[in-house]
Amino acid sequence: MKKFLSLLIIAVLGCGYASAQKGEMAVGGNLLYGTEINMLGIGGKFQYFITNDIRGEASFNYYFSNNGFHMWDLNANAHYLFNIAPKFRAYPLAGLTVVSKCYNKTDESITHFGLNLGGGCEYDIRHNFVVNAEFKYSIVSTIDQAVFSLGAVYKF
Repeated sequence: MKKFLSLLIIAVLGCGYASAQKGEMAVGGNLLYGTEINMLGIGGKFQYFITNDIRGEASFNYYFSNNGFHMWDLNANAHYLFNIAPKFRAYPLAGLTVVSKCYNKTDESITHFGLNLGGGCEYDIRHNFVVNAEFKYSIVSTIDQAVFSLGAVYKF
C-alpha cells in the first residue's frame, strides 16, 4: 500500500501543467519577517526560468531599523517547481546570501556570506500575476535566521 501511495503521489506531481516557459522573466516584491533579528522588511526580486521547471531568482531585502540597527541581504537562489494543480506550484529553494548588519549610532556595518535553504508555494491569480508565500533559513555565521515572506510577481 505504501508503494502504491508513493507512486500515486509521484505521478500526480509529475503530471502538472506547465505554467512557465524557458526564458520567461518576472519581477516582484515581498513583505518579510526575520526571526533572529525580530524585524519586518520589504524586498524586490527578479526571476528567470532556466528551464520550464528550474527558476533562478535574484533578490534584495531591506529590514527596517529596530534595536539600534538595520539590515539588508542580497540573495541568489534556485527554485525547482512542482506543479501541484493547474494554478498552484510548490518549490524547494537553495542559494547564496550576503548579509549586512548596520548599526545606526556608529555607522559600523558587518557583512557576512552564507547559504539559503527553504521552500515556498505560489498561486496564479492571472496568467501573468502570481502571489507566493516562502520560508527560507539563512545560514550565516552570526546571523542565522528564518525568514518568512509573502509576495507577488508580474511575469513578462
